[in-house]
Amino acid sequence: MSKPLHIAVTSTEITLLDSAQKLAKSLFLPYIEYSKQEKFDFILALTLTGLYLKDLGKKSLGMLRIDFLQGKLAYRLHHLHNQKQLLAKAVGLKVNFKPTVLDATAGLGSDGFILAQLGCSVTLLERSPVIFALLRDGLNRAIKHPKYSLLSIKLIQTNSLIYLKKISTRKETPDIIYLDPMYPHSAKSALAKKEMRFLRQLVGDDIDAVNLLALALVYAKQRVVVKRPRLAPYLAKLKPQHSIFGKQHRLDVYFTHLFQGLNFRPLPTL
Repeated sequence: MSKPLHIAVTSTEITLLDSAQKLAKSLFLPYIEYSKQEKFDFILALTLTGLYLKDLGKKSLGMLRIDFLQGKLAYRLHHLHNQKQLLAKAVGLKVNFKPTVLDATAGLGSDGFILAQLGCSVTLLERSPVIFALLRDGLNRAIKHPKYSLLSIKLIQTNSLIYLKKISTRKETPDIIYLDPMYPHSAKSALAKKEMRFLRQLVGDDIDAVNLLALALVYAKQRVVVKRPRLAPYLAKLKPQHSIFGKQHRLDVYFTHLFQGLNFRPLPTL
């Protein structure tokens, strides 16, 4: 088991002190002065341009900020036309059908944001309080822009397994449940893009991904879509009804009506 990470919150401006201290309290993290960072693995820094996560380790990944308006993430969102088409096909998007989508593994929120851009009503679930804070900051800045002000996107900080187990009626369930579990680390993925390496350090592998798939198959009205590396085995070794291939990833699509009544249930969790 890896050692617990030591994370603190700070601010770069005196005018942000109150907001930063409230953020620290909400995350149950200590607040420190900006000059006193040396005892921590990461700091969340509230600045005039947004919330940053800074890696203070010896092999530092630098800083991470979720920004849908500019920078590398925004560039990818605006230019990945093929990925948008793949996602649209996977969720069954049509001119007269804009599904409700529950993204149960939000992470940095890029796929959920794309689905919202395509016209879907999206709910993002993120279990990590730190990633949640970063994503909330990025979304809050994005929806203030006229281009994105009408997007239907909601963010909830929760454990997705618990969230799904509390859904009691079909009316409350989404048309689509989207899963992008963290794929187990290997030597070949050591040079994965910086954002994914940040996520892995903070949340590790998604060891409950099989259980999440089992619940998703019960509660999604129409489909479960699972994002996987292109050559990775099927999640839980469960063959989908069809797969949609991109250059690096594939989207496995499960039609949930075919699984009703089957004995595919989540494993007990500790």
